[in-house]
Amino acid sequence: MHHDEVISTEAIQGLIRTMDVEVKQPNITWETLHHLVTERLVYLLLHDMEGLLQLLYKVDVNEKKVKEAFAQNNPKAIAPELARLIITRELEKAEHRKNFKA
Repeated sequence: MHHDEVISTEAIQGLIRTMDVEVKQPNITWETLHHLVTERLVYLLLHDMEGLLQLLYKVDVNEKKVKEAFAQNNPKAIAPELARLIITRELEKAEHRKNFKA
């Protein structure tokens, strides 16, 4: 995934709702989405670890990769990696739904 790639917000509606991230435009760049999700994850890391763990379970992020991200032991480093994992997983699920409908 290229960081300047434009993503349809329709493809990530579940993520937007789940993360309580506000996106008003119909498309968003990967980089902008990553920034918004990272900000939310920093908050969850510092104030709502249980909510973060529930989110990761709900999004169905690979447990091994999550453990690797947490091994960094620094919220400012963990959050961007978790954001990458979450966005990537949501896009995989959107692609799967698209292919399943076809």
